[in-house]
This record gives sequence, structure tokens and C-alpha cells, in this order.
Amino acid sequence: MTGMHRRAWLVIAMAFMMLPWTASAQATEQNDQTKARQQGQRRLAILAQRLNLTDEQKQQWIQINRETGQKVRAARHDDSLSEDQMQAQLKEIHKQHNQQLFAVLTPEQQAQLKAFWEEQKQKQQQGKPSDTDNSNSGSSTQNGDASKEKDDDLFAGMVSDDPVPPPPPQTKKAAPK
Repeated sequence: MTGMHRRAWLVIAMAFMMLPWTASAQATEQNDQTKARQQGQRRLAILAQRLNLTDEQKQQWIQINRETGQKVRAARHDDSLSEDQMQAQLKEIHKQHNQQLFAVLTPEQQAQLKAFWEEQKQKQQQGKPSDTDNSNSGSSTQNGDASKEKDDDLFAGMVSDDPVPPPPPQTKKAAPK
């Protein structure tokens, strides 16, 4: 074998050695997306039950969150923004998101949602996992400045583009005779 052939085989062999790392990174990214989708679906199911959302409210909630997610991703990927500008834009998106959600809810549901967000905030501050997951559910605590926190959470109720699966059927146990 000539030197050129040896080098070619060496490059090919190295490329094959790198394949598992590439596949692993892609699998991790897909796994993260799947977990985020499942988390959003769980959170919507919990909120829908706690707030007694109608089907129409659920669909509006999903649409609002879908649009907000797109805006957040766009702001985070906008290289023309400084960190401060991006944070300001995210704060404005957060504000719009909450206004849109509250417009869909009745006053009673709004109070229940605020109470839910407060519960989640308390659990996060205590270092306990939330009802829906064990990840960071508060976006406004990144600075550690609790005095600037609002009663809400940008990502509360965020769901994926997938429709919400129906809840599993509940089986009733027969009473002993």
C-alpha cells in the first residue's frame, strides 16, 4: 500500500470512530425534546384539571404557548441582540404571554393559576421538585433577584406542537362483598 492509500484508510477509520459520538449527541437532543414535550403535556393536563379548562380554552392555551415558544426561540437565536436586549425582549414576551393566557381564563381560573404559580415558586425556592417535573420551572429566577419576580412563570403550561393525549381510563375497584 502506498502512503496515500494508508492515509485514506486512516481518515476513513477515524471517521467511523467518530460516528458513535455524533449519533449519541443526536439521540441526546431528541431525548431532551421528547422530555420537554412530555413535561409540557403533563403540565397542561395538571393545569387543565386544576383550572377546569374547557376544550376551547385548552386549544387556545396550546396555541398561545406554541406562539410564545417560537418568539422565545427567535429571541434567543437573534445574534444582533446583546444579552441585556435579549433579556428585555424575553421579559416583554413573558408579559404578553401571561396577558394572553389571562384573557382566555375566567377570574376564578386566573386566581387558581396565580395560586398554582405561587406553589411552584415556593417548591422551587425550597429545592423540591414541582408537581410536573423536577426541572427549573421558573424563568425569572436566573438572576437570583427574588424581589423582581412576578407571580407567574413564562413556561408554566408550555406544551409542544403535539395534541394532548387523552387521560388514561380510570378503573374503579369493586367494593368488597
